Amino acid sequence: MQYTIEKACPADLPGILEVMRFFNMHHVPSAEMPALDLERFFVARLDGRIVGAGGYTMLSPTEGKTTLLGVNPELSGLGIGKALQVARLEAMHALGAQTVTTNADIPDTIAWYKKHFGYREIGRLKKIHSFGLEHVDHWTTIRMDLGRYMREREGWAARREDYLQRYAPHPMSPWPPLIINVCLTGMIPTRASTPHVPLSVDEIVGDAIAVADAGAQMVHLHARDEATGQPTSDTRYFERILTGIRRERPALVCCVTTSGRNWPEFERRSEVLLLKGAAQPDMASLTLGSLNFLTGPSNNAIHTIERLAMCMRENDIKPELEVFDSGMINLAKYLERHGILSGTKYFNLLLGNLNTAAATIGDLAHLVAALPGDSVWAAAGLGAFQLPMNVAAILAGGNVRVGLEDNIHYDAARSRLASNVELVQRLVRINREFERPLATCAQVRSSLGLRQMQAVA
Repeated sequence: MQYTIEKACPADLPGILEVMRFFNMHHVPSAEMPALDLERFFVARLDGRIVGAGGYTMLSPTEGKTTLLGVNPELSGLGIGKALQVARLEAMHALGAQTVTTNADIPDTIAWYKKHFGYREIGRLKKIHSFGLEHVDHWTTIRMDLGRYMREREGWAARREDYLQRYAPHPMSPWPPLIINVCLTGMIPTRASTPHVPLSVDEIVGDAIAVADAGAQMVHLHARDEATGQPTSDTRYFERILTGIRRERPALVCCVTTSGRNWPEFERRSEVLLLKGAAQPDMASLTLGSLNFLTGPSNNAIHTIERLAMCMRENDIKPELEVFDSGMINLAKYLERHGILSGTKYFNLLLGNLNTAAATIGDLAHLVAALPGDSVWAAAGLGAFQLPMNVAAILAGGNVRVGLEDNIHYDAARSRLASNVELVQRLVRINREFERPLATCAQVRSSLGLRQMQAVA
């Protein structure tokens, strides 16, 4: 199906409003929108009928504002909305606009603007008429740097094509300094299953300090409700954990969970990403697909993954990319092509779950070979597979994830319960036998592009 993008004319008004009716944005004139300036409107035509429309206005000589944008839902996925957006961006740029402001109320639409055009949220605006989603009483105001977009967009297509043409597996660098990432608590271990799992804020902070002193450079953090011991997304717990660690070991890299294991909804999972100051995380987990554990599913819809990744980008938090099979690496490459991931990427390769990649050398090699360029990777084995996968990673020049979240036992026979410190100490001993250097926290921060931290008073 071939559509065309054209400047609107006065006769197009009924067709434009008919498209907007799908989105409850046809109330024109109204208090929300007194009139449509058809001189600054574009329409998409298919077989002579209007199937999409988008308008704009100029707030000042250097600032533009979009008005309405809609496409017949039956024709979604054809790129009509993107073509209309590009047409009005080009028109505003020709008039001198350097920034563009947009109001939207649909989360997927907001994510679309961010993904394709580099918008950032700047505030909210109370609705004054029943426009758009009736259950949402405000517009989310977003803004883009139009000057930058116009300067860079010509190179995007060429870079994408070059990426796809020349991509080759990233060769592993032998024997770089080892990074040890410790998953202290997780969602599952309880005091009944092991007395060593840290649950309270003080216990988690204490374990983080202990593993740092034992040789770890990074901690992967979950929080538990101190009254019940159950997993919680309450940012008050995370704030206490992060500030407690930063007070004692400021250089230790702190990664918080955004797991979909207990809470699939974006709002609850993203709250921890908004912490600031001493409580701002360095990194946050981003599981790149849905999967099943024996204890239940981890729900990670692609649009939720995208929104979490963009939220991390907006808040200067590095994603800890969690991969359970090769399809999840495909999604990482997709996010990279769209600029949602950039720079050095950190991957956790988790093997040995029942219905994802097996804990074998072959599976590990396959995953490593599939990683995009400029990647740092660590391997983890679940349960009894923890130590074999950790050792394989050390030998291959990768890094390791270890901790009670993945395995509460010290031995394969499950005859002895482990502590996080013991698991780290064992890997430090093994690594020393291979004469491989151990990374410092400063080296990890530098290699991943993380800010250097100062002690918290």
